[in-house]
Amino acid sequence: MEENWLIHSNELHLIETSEIHKAIEKMIDRLGIAAGSTDGFDLYKVIETYFKDLDKRHQINKLLRIPDKNTYHAEEIIEEEIIKNEING
Repeated sequence: MEENWLIHSNELHLIETSEIHKAIEKMIDRLGIAAGSTDGFDLYKVIETYFKDLDKRHQINKLLRIPDKNTYHAEEIIEEEIIKNEING
């Protein structure tokens, strides 16, 4: 019996690009979407970037207001907390 290992958010960048693309293809088929990429729309690029590029993932999270307490960005989080404390006295 094959064991399934769960990949956690701090390990997303370890997933092979080809596996990400296979999963996106399944999602596209399941949702009945005509294409995963076209002019101004590229699910492959968005999801691959989110998984593989930690800096861009942080930027996307910030844009979408998704809490990002990843230690990778600990210095920025600490700086934001210091600024909040200075403003709030």
